[in-house]
Amino acid sequence: MPGDSPDVPEDEDAVERRLEDALERVAHGAAVSVPAIVLERALNLAFTAVLTNSFAASTYGLFALARRLQRYLGQVTLGFRSGLSRYLPTTDDDTDRDVIATFASLLLLSVATLFGGVLYLATPAIADVANEGPFFERLLRTFAVGLPASVWLFTVSEMLRAFEEVGPLNLVLRIGFPVTQLAVGITGAFVFRDMVVVAAGVWVAMGMVGVAALWWLGRERGLRPRLRTPESATLCRRYVGFTTPLFFGGIAITTQRLGFYPLIAVYLSGTASGVFAVGVLVGTLVRLPLLGINQFIPPVAAALYEKGHETALRRLYHVTSRLVLVGSTGLAVPTIVYRQSIMAVFGPTFVTYAYLLPGFILAQFFASAAGSVGILLTMTDNQRALLVVNTAITVVLAIVAIPLTATYGLAGLVASYLLMLTLNNGLEVAVLYYLEGLQPLTWAHAKPLVAAVPLAVVALGVRAVLIGPLAVVVGTGFGIAAYAAAIRVLGTAPVERRLVATLVSRYRTVVGR
Repeated sequence: MPGDSPDVPEDEDAVERRLEDALERVAHGAAVSVPAIVLERALNLAFTAVLTNSFAASTYGLFALARRLQRYLGQVTLGFRSGLSRYLPTTDDDTDRDVIATFASLLLLSVATLFGGVLYLATPAIADVANEGPFFERLLRTFAVGLPASVWLFTVSEMLRAFEEVGPLNLVLRIGFPVTQLAVGITGAFVFRDMVVVAAGVWVAMGMVGVAALWWLGRERGLRPRLRTPESATLCRRYVGFTTPLFFGGIAITTQRLGFYPLIAVYLSGTASGVFAVGVLVGTLVRLPLLGINQFIPPVAAALYEKGHETALRRLYHVTSRLVLVGSTGLAVPTIVYRQSIMAVFGPTFVTYAYLLPGFILAQFFASAAGSVGILLTMTDNQRALLVVNTAITVVLAIVAIPLTATYGLAGLVASYLLMLTLNNGLEVAVLYYLEGLQPLTWAHAKPLVAAVPLAVVALGVRAVLIGPLAVVVGTGFGIAAYAAAIRVLGTAPVERRLVATLVSRYRTVVGR
């Protein structure tokens, strides 16, 4: 059985070799991906700023609400996607690979088409519940029609991830689509002056970028549509068996992530929807290190688990979670300190709600602090346990979030968001440790938290002297320098130093060419 403990202790040199190889693959993906993710986030922020400054806050809020309702169904559909990263890296035969990719694509597109049709037909009822008019209905129906296109983009992206195609994945998901989306936003805002045009352009862009990515996979990887082989029925049953719990678990996970928008529709206003969407967007900046690590840890973890290399997998989790904590802490502190200047980018209405931004930041910090826990549960074939965990958290969320939102409005909703992400990751860590003996924490995890003290002191000191964007730039720059110096004084692990040396040598060789 994959993941079973070996009968004899693993050779330490072999463990180190596997660990360093796995770390280099994951870290290379992160090192290349993080700049691309930063660019993606900057482009998304620019897209949002174009809309919030070109339309009323309430108009953008309705756009965000409609898009999040579509994304809810899209994320549920993508529960069937994770099998691509689980099986494509461990499938040696090209024919079997083609069958898995073809079947997964058809399954995802079929479910997305079904959900898109349901959303289209349910639009009048949703608009009545939200107490919104024809404009909201047009937006929601536009996004309903585009649901298959959005799912298609992320399906092809998962194939790129499974093949560890670092550059193409970033080009497609981090650069190609965000650039096209920004062009759509500018055109819709300044040429057509119509938010519905923006909504239609977004999903058209997703579909076009997804088709281009599939064409590249066909040319470079020889990927072909294929279903009829002697093993196709077995492969398809295996895929469905693995992903069905993830699909149902995706309902719970997506309800945790996006279920706040139905609450906004019932209890709050379009402006509140816009503020919540912007808060989530800014909060995800803290998640950048985890997103970088997560780009290619699924296939790497799946391969280690499949071959029974438990020690290497456990140490991989320790190192990657430490790296994530270092990055997340360094991003969280300046964002909280300069929250008013950051929210001012989106217009004066959003500055009023800057006091809520720390809630979004802390939610994402606690969601990142445990590293790739959800992915490790999935890649170690514990997707049913993940389903149970997320179902339980969703029930808690429903019990807590509704009265908090009804009583305290947007502040209560943000408190629910913070509580949900914190509980979710804490319980996932406990379950992963119980089932697989994997847990993220070592004593070295305290170092970035200690180093955050000089970072905060410097950032606050600069804020007391300077104002506006200058304070953000100077305070963040000097604060990060103090943070890095403190971490260096506190010390780093030998495996981390070797990893840095390996990556530097690798990139120096590439640049030297």
